[in-house]
Amino acid sequence: MLTKEQFFRDVMDVVPQYEDDNAWFRFERGGIWDKGHMIQFILMAWRCYQGVTRNALQTILLGDTKIRSDSQLVMSFGLASAGGVQEDKDREMVQKLMDERRRPATAGPATDVVGPGGILSTKMWSPILNDALIIAGAHGRQDFLFALNEDERQDWGLHIGAAEFDKRRAVFGEAVKRPGAPPASPPAPGAKMKERWASFFRRNPRIFWDRGNPRVFVRELIGLKFFGYSPEFSDLQLGFACTNSGAANVASFRTYLQGLRALGFHSRDRLALMGAVSEFLFEDGAVLQGIGA
Repeated sequence: MLTKEQFFRDVMDVVPQYEDDNAWFRFERGGIWDKGHMIQFILMAWRCYQGVTRNALQTILLGDTKIRSDSQLVMSFGLASAGGVQEDKDREMVQKLMDERRRPATAGPATDVVGPGGILSTKMWSPILNDALIIAGAHGRQDFLFALNEDERQDWGLHIGAAEFDKRRAVFGEAVKRPGAPPASPPAPGAKMKERWASFFRRNPRIFWDRGNPRVFVRELIGLKFFGYSPEFSDLQLGFACTNSGAANVASFRTYLQGLRALGFHSRDRLALMGAVSEFLFEDGAVLQGIGA
């Protein structure tokens, strides 16, 4: 794990590249969504990194922004937040969940829903902060899970039956609330399972690409690829486990940015990016090449 001094030194060393390769975010003008100075963005990224390292479940959820408004997922995993939740509309949900956690008189103090959780939702989001999430997870060898939003769950549920999907997801949700409990549906790798996930992704291209731009999930998957993770497929979830501790040990902002630049993330090089994602997920660079075309 990085100390605060190491973290700031490592990020400050690549600030010019963050500004050059993420011109869309407009760092020099205070960012798109949260007005601030570069040092404030770095401080928030540090707080995120620090919080993720204290994640009790040692599991981070990736996926569409809608998952941070999913009360069941938030109740199970909590929110990784450095400066309050990202969306004002989510505050009411968070308060309701905290009230539910406090309800049993004998349960003791409620664990905070917002803080060192597994779903990213924070003020002053930036590419630096998002990279800090992935790097923190890699340094702690934490597991990552791809969480489906409601529309995606309905699509996936059609292939195993909606009722069966809801039943399995409910069991999974209960399991993850108990630290140390195994997932309800263990990974079941195989060609058939991989093809089901490949078909799902081809039916839902917006998971990766939207209006000519790579989504943050592409950036996250590439980070996992760089930092020694491997996908684990099952009929209920897609997970990522650290299988190369050496790569995780050297996870850094510089190696992350250099790898992204080499693949043309800054220039939206669809063929290179989707080829890398496809190779990472399916050991075949052609499986997802049509996405974004």
